[in-house]
Amino acid sequence: MAENSTHPLQNSLSEKRNNNKSNFTFWDKFPETQKDMIAINRIILKHVNTVPGLLGKALKDTFVAPGKMLRPACVMLFGSFGPNANQKREELQKIATSIETLHNATLIHDDIIDESSMRHGRPSIQTKYGKHIAVYAGDYLFALSLTLLSENAQSLHSVIADGKTMQNILVGETEQYNNAYNINISEKEYLDQIKGKTGVLFGLACFIGAYESGLKVTKALKAKKFGEYLGQAFQLRDDILDYTTTSSTFKKPVLLDVKDGIYSGPLIFALQNDSTGRLHELVKLGQDLTKEQLQEIEKMVNDLGGVKRAQKLADKFTDKALHNLQKHWPDNKTRQQLEELTNILLKRSY
Repeated sequence: MAENSTHPLQNSLSEKRNNNKSNFTFWDKFPETQKDMIAINRIILKHVNTVPGLLGKALKDTFVAPGKMLRPACVMLFGSFGPNANQKREELQKIATSIETLHNATLIHDDIIDESSMRHGRPSIQTKYGKHIAVYAGDYLFALSLTLLSENAQSLHSVIADGKTMQNILVGETEQYNNAYNINISEKEYLDQIKGKTGVLFGLACFIGAYESGLKVTKALKAKKFGEYLGQAFQLRDDILDYTTTSSTFKKPVLLDVKDGIYSGPLIFALQNDSTGRLHELVKLGQDLTKEQLQEIEKMVNDLGGVKRAQKLADKFTDKALHNLQKHWPDNKTRQQLEELTNILLKRSY
C-alpha cells in the first residue's frame, strides 16, 4: 500500500466518528434538520475520503469537526416549502452539500490570506499542511461544489446564481482587504462588506433551496432576501462576540484582526465616538500593539458604545428577516423553525 494512502477501514471509522450525532448537537431541537445535516456530512466525507495523499488528508481534516452547517440547513429548510420537496430530497441534500463545500473553500483561502494559524479552535489547513496544499484544498472544494451543483440542479439558473454569488463574495473580501488600516471606514462600507462576505452566501442557500424544490423565481428571491438579512445579522453577532465573549485566555481572533488592520463593526462604531482620540491612537499602532493595549481597545470598544451600536444593527437585520418570514411564507412547522433559528443565532454566545 502506498505511503500516503488510507486504509478503507480507517475511512469507515473516520466517517462513523464524523457522522456521530454528538457532532450535530446544535440541531438537537430540530431532529429532521439534524438528520439532513448528518446525511450532508456523509456525502462530503464520501467525496473527500477518495482523494489520495496530503491533499486528501487536508480535506479530511477540514471536515473532522463539522460546524453548525447553517447554510446547508437553509437549503433544506427553504426546500421544504416547495411542491417537489419530498421527491427531490436527495438532490437537495447534494445541492446543500455543494453550498457547504463552497463555504469551506472560502474559509481555507481566507486563512491563507490572513495567515491564520487557527480555525474553530484547531490548526488551520495552511498551518498544518502548508500554503500550497491549502490552496489546492480550497480549489478542490470549489470544483467539488460546482460538480455537485451542476449534477443535481434542475436548470442553469441555480448554477448562474452560484457563479454570481462567488463573484460577490470575492468583491466583499477584496473590499475588506482594501480597507485594511482604514480608521475612517463608514457604516455603509462595513455593511456592504459583511453582505458580500456573509450575507450573499446565506442568500444563495435560501434561494437555491426554494427554487430547486419547485417554487417560482419570484418566490425564491424572497427566500434570498431572508438569507441576506440573516447572514448580515449573523456576521454582526460574530463581530460582537469578538468583544464580549468571556475567556480565561485573551481572544486571538480579535487580536489578529485589529493588528492586521481588519476593523469590524463594534470597533468602527467606537472610533466614531472617540472624542479623546485615545482609541485612534491605539489602533494606529497596528502590528506593534501589545497584549495590554489590545485589552484596552477591547474595553474602550465596549465603553464607547461600539458593541451597543452593532447589537442594534444585528437586531434590525433580525427583525427584517423575521418580517420576511411572516409576510411571504406559510405559518407551518418549517417557518416556525426558521423563526426560532433566527432568534437563536441573534442570542448565541459562540
